[in-house]
Amino acid sequence: PLTQPMLANDDEQCSSLGNCTTSWGAKSTEKTITDDRDAKFCLGQYFWTGWDYIGEPTPYQTKNSYFGQIDTAGFKKDAFYIYQAEWTSYKDNPMVHILPYWDYNEGQLIDVRVFSNAPKIELFFNDESLGKVEIDHIKGKKLSGDWQIPYSKGSLKAFAYDEDGNVIATDIQTSFGDATEIIMEADKSELKADGEDLIFVTISSKDADGNYVANANNRIEVEVTGAARLVGLDNGDSTDYDQYKGTSRRLFSGKLLAIIAAKFDSGDIKVKATSKGLKANEITLKAVPSEVRVGVSKALVENTKSLSNDEIPIRKINLINHGINHFDKENTKAKVTAEIYPANASYNDIHWRAITALGIDTNIADIEYKGTEALVTVKGDGEFRLRCYANNGRKQAVIISELEFEATGLGNVNLDAYDFIPGGLYSASNYGLSNGHERGVLTSVDVESHIGFGNVDFGQYGSDEVTVPIFYNSSEPLAIEIWEGMPGEEGSKLVDKVHYQAAAKWSVYQENTFKLSRRLKGVTSLCFVVNEQIHLKGFQFTKLNKAYAQLSALDNTRVFGDSFKISENAVENIGNNVVLEFEEMDFGQDGFSKILICGRSNTEVNTIHIRFHGDEEDVNQIVEFPYSEDYIEKEFELKSVAGNQKVAFVFMPGSNFDFQYFKFS
Repeated sequence: PLTQPMLANDDEQCSSLGNCTTSWGAKSTEKTITDDRDAKFCLGQYFWTGWDYIGEPTPYQTKNSYFGQIDTAGFKKDAFYIYQAEWTSYKDNPMVHILPYWDYNEGQLIDVRVFSNAPKIELFFNDESLGKVEIDHIKGKKLSGDWQIPYSKGSLKAFAYDEDGNVIATDIQTSFGDATEIIMEADKSELKADGEDLIFVTISSKDADGNYVANANNRIEVEVTGAARLVGLDNGDSTDYDQYKGTSRRLFSGKLLAIIAAKFDSGDIKVKATSKGLKANEITLKAVPSEVRVGVSKALVENTKSLSNDEIPIRKINLINHGINHFDKENTKAKVTAEIYPANASYNDIHWRAITALGIDTNIADIEYKGTEALVTVKGDGEFRLRCYANNGRKQAVIISELEFEATGLGNVNLDAYDFIPGGLYSASNYGLSNGHERGVLTSVDVESHIGFGNVDFGQYGSDEVTVPIFYNSSEPLAIEIWEGMPGEEGSKLVDKVHYQAAAKWSVYQENTFKLSRRLKGVTSLCFVVNEQIHLKGFQFTKLNKAYAQLSALDNTRVFGDSFKISENAVENIGNNVVLEFEEMDFGQDGFSKILICGRSNTEVNTIHIRFHGDEEDVNQIVEFPYSEDYIEKEFELKSVAGNQKVAFVFMPGSNFDFQYFKFS
């Protein structure tokens, strides 16, 4: 959504809405424009960059940058039009531009933006006005008209008006279907036969009704014959590693650029574009006689024939919700099916996830799926999205489709401390935090930043070991305070102060593991406090093997019986029929052979029954602890028990025992 800044997505693309921002870049295109406009003594603006280029692929590790207002193929991105709206006069060149294209899931909420250099705009859907917006290009901070519209098939149409209410420009986005025919448009019809001149041919497609297919990604084979040669293919996709110097490439955002270069011969040039399942297209251009500049190489090169590939990529995944989108205690399930377009696509690798608006996996809902059918079962309160995606023959997601859901009245779902918890799931802070790389969180510069996570479940036993991946642009030690609770709030406690250190690597997360001063237990909140700017990818606690740890008698899950006393570090004065239970004791496949008990027997001998309650059978073993004036350790041989057990120490009538700790081995 437009309201949610986002720096990472599964398809490694940036949103055309303009809400993908880096930590060190401008906060938005609008702010860039208005800051420059309102700055006194400013002659103009230079921004990096106008045009995408190979290298510096922020924020992803792909092949080229995402900064440009124009992509590497020379196609205008949506961001181009807000600059056009603010840098040109409607009196000379009136314009209006709608984004994005119009082809989504029925009922899906879509952010629609309209840019124009006119003073007033109006948006219509299927000829019904959705409202007018006035834009103050001189002093205003809001430079667009923004709407959120539930998708249904039809047409969006934007009108731009002058001061007198006259329509001076229009733009339209219309729903479309699968591509059926290839379209080609050359920037000119002739080139000079001088070995240098170029013609740029834009290749796109239209559906059966003649509508431009804005999300077409068909693989196009280009053949050039006659008095010219094919020297380049580009679609502007930063994630596409097909060769620029091949003859085959996918459309991206509906387009592909073919670069045609002159030879030294005049005559006709045939440019043919084909794609499996589409009607082919061929255009005829012309090379005219020309002088050849001194120094032009006679060794003409052209693109190499690509390996045969007759794939039909998935263009769209259409999601159909057969249930509800607002869950409660009585309604916790919904069935969703996916339709693949085109139906004869070569790929069927459909995957499903429940995510937040930031694209981070959430445990609010479980998704059971098989192929194109998914069952959504909610577990707790909150908003989430059902994401369905396909890799389309690539290593990462390429086609993404989503539906929005909300659940209320079920209560909170806790975060599992032993699963990796992304930094982007932080729930509290003392200062403005930003999106970090790879769904992490970015702290502020030279300000104490609190990154808080609520409802973190450590289980009954807990953990004192945490691994934290951080990108810190310094090799110096970084002080981090780890708090239980938020600093300054009632009941919060400093757990430990640790120091992260790693050799600095730009934009690379590196892990440090810390042993804390005490275990965190149960469901609680956690806060990281730093005074430097860092990217925190998240954290994960180590699940300790409770069964083989030295456990205090106070670590019991439950204690009950006739008489006992809880002291500072032991359970004392254990008398008749007292039981101490310890759950979630997983002894693995091999089990144990001994137990060490630290205690004090106030009678000649205390008989202790050690009972193991497992899935298959219950086992009872007995040890005899002798009299001692002080606490002593005694080791006993036991018959091995394996697997996950509930262990109970049972004290019979006549017992008088002080129990401090024990350890299986």
